[in-house]
Amino acid sequence: MYTSQGMLLFLFAWSALAASNPVFETGVPAPTKDKPQSKLWYAKGTWWAWMPEPGGSRLWRRSPNRWTPRDDLHSLLTGLPSQADVWASTDDIAAVLVEKNRIAFVRARFVTGNYVSQAKPVVFPLDAPTETATLARDHAGRWWIAYNQLRRMWVRASTDSSGNHWQPPVEVSAEPAADDDICAITALPNGIGVIWSDQAQDKVLFRVYDSHWNPVETVDAGNKTADDHFNIALGRNGVLFVATKNSLDMMDQPQLVLRVRDHAGRWTNHPYATRTPEAEPSRPIAVIGGDTLFLLHSVYRRRPPPGFIALLSTATRAVRVGSAPTPLILPGPLPVNNVTGPKFPMPSDAPWIVLASDDHGRVYEAELPRP
Repeated sequence: MYTSQGMLLFLFAWSALAASNPVFETGVPAPTKDKPQSKLWYAKGTWWAWMPEPGGSRLWRRSPNRWTPRDDLHSLLTGLPSQADVWASTDDIAAVLVEKNRIAFVRARFVTGNYVSQAKPVVFPLDAPTETATLARDHAGRWWIAYNQLRRMWVRASTDSSGNHWQPPVEVSAEPAADDDICAITALPNGIGVIWSDQAQDKVLFRVYDSHWNPVETVDAGNKTADDHFNIALGRNGVLFVATKNSLDMMDQPQLVLRVRDHAGRWTNHPYATRTPEAEPSRPIAVIGGDTLFLLHSVYRRRPPPGFIALLSTATRAVRVGSAPTPLILPGPLPVNNVTGPKFPMPSDAPWIVLASDDHGRVYEAELPRP
């Protein structure tokens, strides 16, 4: 159906069968978190996932009939932080792994059917806790990691494409944010961009590095626009689509905001997903398939039956986002949360899928409808 604002709205949820039959189990609660991270990618004719497990993390591979755990990198990953944000190309993958007081960088290459480490992991001990970290690679091949610490936003950059050596961290925030604010990093056609929430100042902010750090951009300010929920999709010509949550928390008002930065650097903000007494939208992500932008988010229920994952869709070239309430369609007996998708556009020759999980470590798969 179409909303009054012209946005195509899909009624989307895990089926009852899928909800009662996870595609795999990890042994770690909520394995598909964190909010700005991506744990899914397509390469070598199949889908892959990088998920936490007790004592480390593991790669999983999707076959036509099932997901199977892989031994690729397993001994290397044992003992490292477990929550991964993954960057992937045809032959290479890299991830930033995060836990409370340290982050690690791992890089591998696909060789004769397996991912093989390209170097020893680089571990960065932190002198104060962080909530999450994300990874990007610029047009010159350098790696960039962004993370929050002590109410400020920090970026580390590698000295070259190997990722073996790194520069000292640089603060990109201009003033302290709130304790639970976070950031996310993305590649741009000619540089790197970092977006973060600042609930102390009631702002969403963005900063670009090309040959130097440019002044901080204000994405939006006021009316409780900021919250610590970010997920980024990079479209054609460097257009950014950032799915976020606000802190408005009012009934019959939009709870989520799509923030779009065009190729000229202009921001527009599109509220969507109305909060109701029955359902609360949260944890949005953005993924691109063809010329379509998919916006997915959790819908929390205040009483049984459990919550589900909702999906809205719009053309990337003419964004139209409505604020109508999301129809309630239930996935089955188990609640799912923390949907995750790929950083890069969906493949043309494979199903378009996303993953989500529950608090028992079980991972579920759903296929997105092609327009």
